[in-house]
Amino acid sequence: MPDNPRTYDYIIAGAGAAGLSLLCYLLEQEPLRNKRILLLDRDAKQTNDRTWCFWQTEESPFESCLKSKWSALYFHSPTFSRLLDISPYQYKMLDSLAFYQHCLGLLKKHPNVEFRQEDIVRVEPNGVVHGKQGVYQAQYVFNSAFFKIKKLPKKHYMVQHFKGIFIKTAKPAFNPAEPTLMDFRVEQHHDCRFMYVLPTNAHEALVEYTGFSETELPQEAYDRELKAYLRDFLHLTEYEITHEESGIIPMTDAPFPKKLSEKVINIGTAGGATKASTGYTFSFIQRQCSAIARNLAQGKEPLAGKGAGFNKFGLYDSIFLRVLLEKKQEPRQVFHDLFSKLPAPLILKFLNEETSFWEDFRIMNAVEKSIFLPAALKESLHV
Repeated sequence: MPDNPRTYDYIIAGAGAAGLSLLCYLLEQEPLRNKRILLLDRDAKQTNDRTWCFWQTEESPFESCLKSKWSALYFHSPTFSRLLDISPYQYKMLDSLAFYQHCLGLLKKHPNVEFRQEDIVRVEPNGVVHGKQGVYQAQYVFNSAFFKIKKLPKKHYMVQHFKGIFIKTAKPAFNPAEPTLMDFRVEQHHDCRFMYVLPTNAHEALVEYTGFSETELPQEAYDRELKAYLRDFLHLTEYEITHEESGIIPMTDAPFPKKLSEKVINIGTAGGATKASTGYTFSFIQRQCSAIARNLAQGKEPLAGKGAGFNKFGLYDSIFLRVLLEKKQEPRQVFHDLFSKLPAPLILKFLNEETSFWEDFRIMNAVEKSIFLPAALKESLHV
């Protein structure tokens, strides 16, 4: 070990959604407010580099950072279109810059918390973090900066890939109370592709092209599809693009280790917080990080209570990934069946992993059994 590394109670390696959420939950706990905490990230977190969306029935700890929220969502397929009431849920859109400013603003109130802009080189099992500028040590390191997805037999590997553009129009073009969660009327290209439209006012909206597939697309493909959708479905040819963002999110049922050692705990995508069948992450990060903070405040290990029991939602994710990969049915037909036959709040509850077995049965009864039952049997037998 290097001589005299800077020492802390906790090091948060990576100041993204997971790292900053964990910081907020730690500081909410009275027994932890005086702990020495170090945040490390290569970026200064001073730009709006991404947008997070999620749904919940209660208020978020980051309510002040929201760009918009909605109580109804459109779903479109070639044969079904409806504005769906999602109450008691609200669909929420979080501005990353506002989130960064909110979380890092806590440093002014807590001099025991330090943020360092630092390139993290490696994290050792004994809680030592090596950066290009220094070496740091803590009782616990919470890592969201490093992870590898192991290629394992009988596991499924896909990605959610997307490009979104924020557009502004001179004339009113949107109803800000009527966002679109999924529009499957676009060409599928033997894949699973849809559009996403989140208006923040009559003149501005996020329009995003999203795919679930084994690989991402060339950038020109996203641009072509976005331009065509704006022209053909939103009837827009004149608009200003004020911001762009794109990304790739893993969709896999391969296991992510919850910890690298007793001192190094993985959080966020690195810790398995990304839902395999959808790519949604933000809500699961909140669940993960709030549980870690509660455990630490009670003097427990960070992952106390995280047993290795049967995970029914993990099985459901594996079945859905298999269905997507086998392509025996158009993926958009699966979503059509769900949204045309079931209440939207039930679907959101299921995707949030909050449903009972009876509610799960309702979900299963809505999809094509000749497709899903063989997939479920194969997953159960690990074929």
